[in-house]
Amino acid sequence: MKRNASMKKPAKITTPSKINAVTALAGPVRPAFIKNEVLADIFRATVKKNPAAIAIIERGKKLTYADVDHLSDQIAAELIKRGAAPGKVLGLYFTRGASLLLTQLAVTKTGATWLPFDSETPRDRIATCLADCNALALLVDEDVEDRVEGLTQAVWSVSDSTFAQPLKKPLGKVEGQSPDQNAYLIYTSGSTGTPKGIAITQRNICHYLRASNSIFGITETDVMFQGCSAAFDLSMEEIWVPYLAGAALWVATPEILADTENLPRRMREAGVTAIDTVPTLLGMFGEDVDTIRIMIVGGEACP
Repeated sequence: MKRNASMKKPAKITTPSKINAVTALAGPVRPAFIKNEVLADIFRATVKKNPAAIAIIERGKKLTYADVDHLSDQIAAELIKRGAAPGKVLGLYFTRGASLLLTQLAVTKTGATWLPFDSETPRDRIATCLADCNALALLVDEDVEDRVEGLTQAVWSVSDSTFAQPLKKPLGKVEGQSPDQNAYLIYTSGSTGTPKGIAITQRNICHYLRASNSIFGITETDVMFQGCSAAFDLSMEEIWVPYLAGAALWVATPEILADTENLPRRMREAGVTAIDTVPTLLGMFGEDVDTIRIMIVGGEACP
């Protein structure tokens, strides 16, 4: 009897355990995206390539990649003295600004995992998340110190002078860092119960940065608008894709972001060329920002 289509032998199914990093990629294989690296490697490669390039612009103050590398090394060295290491978790609770960016970079240089909180996060939620992941400490700046008074977990202020002690030599790569360790944790809203932590590995986020910028095309000549809270994944595109490309970050402090009427003018004056945001913010602009060449929009439906 002739076999019909419905009688064909079922195709062999490959179980997830048998899928490796290469075969799991959709489309043509791109070896350049698959590297055994960590976020600190990406940043240091940019520093080595162009140390004099501007990395961070905040309230008119400019920090080069060499400046940011040095200042974050100082913070990282103190964190290591206090126990930061691969496998440890450190909370980040800052207002948006250079201090947050330097501390986030410092944490990843120690090999530890950062857990970011928005500056408006209630103290009880911070305590719940820190306890859930057994965090070593919560790192803060002087702007928010009073908001976490009474927290049972350790609180370390990077405004303390001990975090700015001179170093005899660059920190260098910390022993024990691995692409398979967690780079950061993001907790769910917890609206249906207790917040749950989502872990993102160094390997995965580094791969994502390279893959996404193959589409975005951010280069060392760009100035990226940095207005997203570090507690949201979108901030990785805002902060770390520019680090990868050697671009500059123009930090929109809370005061600047609140003044939506003057925000387009300020962006033009700063020469902002790239923005990664949601349609709601764009809808508040009363005039064009003709310096922008790349606009990455997501999270909501575009009107």
